[in-house]
Amino acid sequence: MARRSAKLLRFENSLYKYNSESQTWTIENVDLNQTSKQIDISEKGTYASCKRMSQKVNPISLRKGFLNSWNSTQYINYKESNIIKSSFYFELFVQNYVKSVLENHYSFFDKIEFKEIDNIVYINIFYYISKNITKKNTEISPRLIKRFKSITKDLPIKEDNNLYYNPFFLEGNNDSKFKNYLLDTLKLSNHLEKYLTSFFDTTIKVSFHEHNDVGNSPVILSSFLSNQIEKSNANFKRALRETFKEIKDKSKIKGIRINCSGRLGKAPMAKTEWFKYGQIPLSKINARLEYANSTAVTKYGSIGVKIWIYYHD
Repeated sequence: MARRSAKLLRFENSLYKYNSESQTWTIENVDLNQTSKQIDISEKGTYASCKRMSQKVNPISLRKGFLNSWNSTQYINYKESNIIKSSFYFELFVQNYVKSVLENHYSFFDKIEFKEIDNIVYINIFYYISKNITKKNTEISPRLIKRFKSITKDLPIKEDNNLYYNPFFLEGNNDSKFKNYLLDTLKLSNHLEKYLTSFFDTTIKVSFHEHNDVGNSPVILSSFLSNQIEKSNANFKRALRETFKEIKDKSKIKGIRINCSGRLGKAPMAKTEWFKYGQIPLSKINARLEYANSTAVTKYGSIGVKIWIYYHD
């Protein structure tokens, strides 16, 4: 069966309305200045299937130095080549280590910034934590208790009925029946400072910065969507609906495009489905466009996720 044209695909979606009086198709204008409760991106957007969508230039590297700055800054002597060579491996190790720590604490890693001044390394970690962490999620597995005690010697591990709980979580201020738990960033930052300083023999200062919304960063959005795809057994549209529910402020998003490729919906062959809403100016260099990709590992195979988000200036 021949693939339908893009024009026919647009007619099938809610952006195009048929006027029976004039017998013509009209385009419904999207008011981007509405509140987040009134805008429903999933209803205004366009779904379609295609073979692939190839982009030759990464939007991040295209705008690097123009709209975005580099995440690593050092003030050192340019003749000290050994420091320059070792700094790459240091940043790579710290980034992978922090990312794995946040994943084990039900958090989504966004980015990490390094700044070295007078042999002191300042590390800023940006993350987003899930809002539905229960007390059961904070339990330490029995096979990890001995290892956890050796790592956190200076921290008291909570014990209740022969169950051990993670000391880096604290109870949230919720009046509901189910208590939500939050990440204690003060304890975690002190713990990371201590062990990274002793490991690299360099003074390191760590600070955490939490995102309140999934839509603030495409890296968080892609990680969250990959997590939902793994939970829904490769159901792309269901995972997309659950992800859009987590976006609080939809009015600041001017355009969004999401590509998902793999065995979607338990299909026997891999395919690519995409969702688009608003504008995505890939060649406009002064547009605040951000990009991220991630991989969801399911029992039906790996599923790739690509996200472009166009924010208001």
